This record gives sequence, C-alpha cells and structure tokens, in this order.
Amino acid sequence: MDSPKKYFQLRFLLFFGYIRAIIENLHVYLYRLKKNIMNKRLIIVFSFCMIGFLLQAKDNLRIPDIRTLGLGGIGTAHSALFNPALLALRTESEVRVDYYNRYSLKELATVSGGLCYRNDILPLGLHVASFGYDAYRESMFRFSVGKQLNTVLALGIGIQYALLQSELFETSASRLSTDIGASLRVVDNLLITASVINLPSITINSEGIDSERIASWAAEVGANWQVLNNLLITGGVMRNGETSFGAAIGMEYQPFKDFHLRAGLRSAPFRPSLGIGYRLSKFSAEVVMIYHPILGISTGLGVAYTF
Repeated sequence: MDSPKKYFQLRFLLFFGYIRAIIENLHVYLYRLKKNIMNKRLIIVFSFCMIGFLLQAKDNLRIPDIRTLGLGGIGTAHSALFNPALLALRTESEVRVDYYNRYSLKELATVSGGLCYRNDILPLGLHVASFGYDAYRESMFRFSVGKQLNTVLALGIGIQYALLQSELFETSASRLSTDIGASLRVVDNLLITASVINLPSITINSEGIDSERIASWAAEVGANWQVLNNLLITGGVMRNGETSFGAAIGMEYQPFKDFHLRAGLRSAPFRPSLGIGYRLSKFSAEVVMIYHPILGISTGLGVAYTF
C-alpha cells in the first residue's frame, strides 16, 4: 500500500513542480514582453517628439544666457545675443560658455559661446552656437556691435549666419539675417529695451526644407526696474513667426554679496524657472531649471570670465 501512495505523491510533486516552472517562465516572459513594449513605446514617443521638435519653425540656436533664462528668458532686456544695443551698456568685457539641455535629452541640447568686448569706440560681440547631434546639426556664427548715442539711448546691430545639416531628413539649409536693438534709460533705475531679430533675412541655400525654421523672426520689448540695490524686477512681451503674443516676468534677489537667486514665469506655454548665480573674483557660474507642463524639466549651466 505504501508504494502506490508514495508513487502518487511523487507524481503529484512532479506535476506541481512542472506547473510552477511554467508559471515562473510565463511570469519572466510577460515581464520581458512588458519591458520590450515599454521600450518600444518610449522609442516611438521619443521619435515623435524629436521629429515634431525638429520640424517646428523654431530658433533652437538663439537662447539667452543662463542668467537670463532664470529670469524668464527676456532676451532683449538682458542678453546681447537678442539685443546688440546692450553691448554699449556693459562695464566689463566678458567671455562665456552656456549649455542648455532641453527635457533631459542630449539630442536637444544647445551649446553656445560668446565674447563681449567693451571699448570706448565701438563695443562688439562674437557668438557661436550649436544645436542637435551628429545626424541633425544646426550651427550659428554671429557678429554684432553697439553704440551709446547719448546718456539715455543706445543702438545696436548684429549679423548672423545660420546653417542646418541633416542626415536624418537628408536636407540642408543656410540663411543670413540681421538683428536691430535699442535701449532707453528712462531714469537711473529703469531701462526700456526693444529688439527685432532675424529680420530682414535672406536664404543662401535650401534643399528640401524651409530655411526660415533656422532663422525665425521675433520682436521683443522688455524693461528692467532696479527696485533696490539687491532686487531687480524684469518683464517683457514678445511676438514671433510661430506663436502669438507672449509675456514673461522675472526677479533677481541678492541676499548677500556675489550670490544671486532668480525666478521667472513665461507664457505660451506656461513655464516657471528658477536660477542661482555665484561670482568669485572675475569668474561667475549660473545654473537654471525650467519646467514645461508636458515635456518636463530643462536644465542649464553657464560659466563666464570678465576682464
């Protein structure tokens, strides 16, 4: 009697082990399948984001410096890359490098470098920028000058060459455009600025793509109000070829010497920003974080040397 019982128990254990192995293998298979599906979805979503982003008529090269991004990105009020008249208001010459990483995707990063050289005759600026990766690259080379006409008014003009080279879409394009900027010192603590960028512009070469997407026109009006010695309020409105009117506001607070806290808000779409800056002797460093309600967080780092 014991032998049939043991045989039955052995058969039951073997059957149970077999079923358990099937369940475990099925669990592993479903886990891998789910992971592959998620990876494929991520690839599909990433591809659509990349294609949609790259096909926009958007100036990916023209970003303000990291300090300006922390103040809401009001380029005409703070960046000589948007307003060449600001070259004439500088009290020091500067060399800087900025890295801006959109939505934590290195393929959508912009690297830019520039020189703002102050002199009594004609202050000038040189800028270079690069956006994208090996299969899709946008580049820009820019020269600008500014001049203080009197105690309240300054004017500036810039010329830039933009180049697009794409293995991804098998296209290329190049464009030459100009910027015009002005600044008006209303009172000692209030500065009004205005600029028009990439207008007029001419197409040098265009193969299979609209060259305006690498040199989209834009107009901005901004203001800086130095409320206190350690508190700056800034704001502006803008209009470009791809969106209707937008607005931005920002503030910079200096709690103690050489350390700055920044915050900003920008519309179309709504994007808050936070930034920190620190200066040590002639060197300075800035960081920024910008939140997009759909695409997530973008970050930036900038370093500069003044002389």
